[in-house]
Amino acid sequence: MGEEETLALAVRLVLECRPEEAVEVVSRYYGLRPPRVRVGLPKRCRRALGCYVPGERTIYLRSSREYCDPFVVLHELYHHLRHRLGRHRGTEKHADRFALKAIEAYQKRREPS
Repeated sequence: MGEEETLALAVRLVLECRPEEAVEVVSRYYGLRPPRVRVGLPKRCRRALGCYVPGERTIYLRSSREYCDPFVVLHELYHHLRHRLGRHRGTEKHADRFALKAIEAYQKRREPS
């Protein structure tokens, strides 16, 4: 399975409220151990929809709404991937692009032929 298919599958899994499986699939594609996914933000991230804490290898999501939101989950997963692959650029712009790329891959597969 290629990157586009992997990302499309991840979006589908998150939409089905299975973000742990989505994170597992994408992490496996990149050869990494997946981060944990938790609902509830650490105190230092209270204003965010989600955050990634590298030292804990954990994606935190504000609520069950974000738990099933592919943009939020994949945005935070980007931070994990970049941090673990040693190419962390850290910018929110790059994380947004990664999440949108995944959503576009999913939508492309859902369009009627």
